[in-house]
Amino acid sequence: MQMIKDTRGFSSSIDVLLFLVLVSVSAVLLAPAMVGNTQLMALHDTSAAGHNSQVLLSLQNGRVDDFSHAVAGSQMDYLVNETFGPGAVDSGVYQTGKKLVAGREIKHKTFANLAGESVASQFNIYHADRSVRLNLLTDEYRENVDVQMRDYLNMQIGDRYNYNVSVVWRPFRDVPIGGETYMGPAVPDNAYVESSWIALPYRTEFTRYYVEELISVDLDAIGANLGRANEVPREETEELITGHINEAINKTVDDAVETIVKMTIEKTIEKAQAAVNQQMDSVVPGDNPGDNPGISDIIMDEVLAGLKNDPAFIEDASLELSEQIMGYMQEVAREEVHAVIAGEVDVLASGIIDQCVSNVATVDEAKDEVLDYVFSRIDISRARMTLALWDKNW
Repeated sequence: MQMIKDTRGFSSSIDVLLFLVLVSVSAVLLAPAMVGNTQLMALHDTSAAGHNSQVLLSLQNGRVDDFSHAVAGSQMDYLVNETFGPGAVDSGVYQTGKKLVAGREIKHKTFANLAGESVASQFNIYHADRSVRLNLLTDEYRENVDVQMRDYLNMQIGDRYNYNVSVVWRPFRDVPIGGETYMGPAVPDNAYVESSWIALPYRTEFTRYYVEELISVDLDAIGANLGRANEVPREETEELITGHINEAINKTVDDAVETIVKMTIEKTIEKAQAAVNQQMDSVVPGDNPGDNPGISDIIMDEVLAGLKNDPAFIEDASLELSEQIMGYMQEVAREEVHAVIAGEVDVLASGIIDQCVSNVATVDEAKDEVLDYVFSRIDISRARMTLALWDKNW
């Protein structure tokens, strides 16, 4: 019987082996390129992220040797145009007089100082689907700060990166009251974002100890309610403690608004308005019978026109502008704060009752928890600066 050799199985094995060798060779050839691309991406990511941190730090600490603006500059321009006709504001004589009358020069300030003062002096309120801007005297200040920051970033970043920088001040946490400035295009998902706090240039005594003294009556009442928690129906205890926490929040908000108005609105509207008005009387017509409205009238009309857009504002001509603003802001701030924390106060009241009844916490510890919560709603003295960078070529 003759044996016939079958080599087909051996041939198939050779084919498979050759295929595997080719795949291995391809992997060896392609691996350096793949790894190189990954390393390049990682190197780019590290470089961009590090550059972002450096630019943000330098933006905060960089100094502006000379900075100038005119208080109520836009209102002065409007009055001159109304009096002398379009184009009058371009006159060299007017520009010189404007600088002498209302010009302000600031030297050796950091960008953080300038940006912080800019957002604090703007003061916008978003309420009832409306936006109300309270301070109209710092248009040139804001615009000049933006120009200085934009020039500085262009110099630091060059043509390689796109950027967006924002400074946001929210004196009541998560409440749409405060000031902000934004520069640059919309931020994409692949941007490198870095942010940090900057201090506002206003000194306040709004500390935790200050708030503790401010709401001491409510804290003591909460302590007394907790002390009788085992003797009083649970629902009644919760209702009493919730009421005291809400009252403590209202007192804190009202006092914070008063502090904010004094350190921003009074200083920038009424004092500047009086000073500019006195000097403008001898330079620009107005404030006399038969004349066009004066600078003071224009300022008042603009501010009041914005306020009247919100039904919550009730005009009272017997009060100073800052007093009217204070009352309006207190009402709006209380409403907005309680809208943000809806439900949280009930949870807090129920939680501290449970802790005290079960001896997990003492009454004093429960009062401290309430104080911490109330104080956490206020953030007057700092703003958030954020810088986003993304490569134009990626």
